[in-house]
Amino acid sequence: MVIVGWEEPMTGSGPGNESPRDRKRLARQAGLGRLSFISALAGVLVAYGAFALLAALVGAVAVTLGLDTELASNDWTTFGMGSAVTVTVVAFVAYLFGGYVAGRMARRAGLVNGLAVFALAVLLVVVVGAIVASQTDTEAVQANLRSLGLPITATEWARIGTAAGIGTLVGMLVGAGIGGMVGEHWHSELTRWAAVGRGSPNQAQDDGERAGQAQEGQPERDVEGDRPAGNW
Repeated sequence: MVIVGWEEPMTGSGPGNESPRDRKRLARQAGLGRLSFISALAGVLVAYGAFALLAALVGAVAVTLGLDTELASNDWTTFGMGSAVTVTVVAFVAYLFGGYVAGRMARRAGLVNGLAVFALAVLLVVVVGAIVASQTDTEAVQANLRSLGLPITATEWARIGTAAGIGTLVGMLVGAGIGGMVGEHWHSELTRWAAVGRGSPNQAQDDGERAGQAQEGQPERDVEGDRPAGNW
């Protein structure tokens, strides 16, 4: 299979075997780099929202069970081993979704775009946190930023060298990378499913579409003279 206008064949043996290298080559043809900023940004927003939601759900369950767990406090030194494992899992799942969105949107270099979600997520919190910290009466804003699961002040970053803090960063990094690869792989699965007809196409609908296309290709006829209507 050869891409039109490109001198090298695709690496797959058929239309159902599109590879990551094929997608990278297609992106180069389109003048695109490996990194898609808008895809990474979308992944960051999904990861932020997913972490806040999952942390709230886990916190609600903990309260119901009579446990004292506050995942959004960012006070890493107060977390026990159970809380450290919990926050690591929450971060992993949240950034798995974020990386998946980035990899699927970018359709190329899933690992690169997934890791970009992690880097951009940290960068945005650091920048916004620094701006907020320089202002007065911003306690409510800082509390909202803490719900994203990342340190927002220099003091909080200094306390991140604990099991909970390191676990959170590792969970974010690994989840974003895996999510990005899985999101990109979806496109390979899509071409494979299409090649094997997994969707069980509607034959009657396909016949109707082909008939409509054939009619569109025919010139309009004049009823009386059986000639094209435009030749008056």
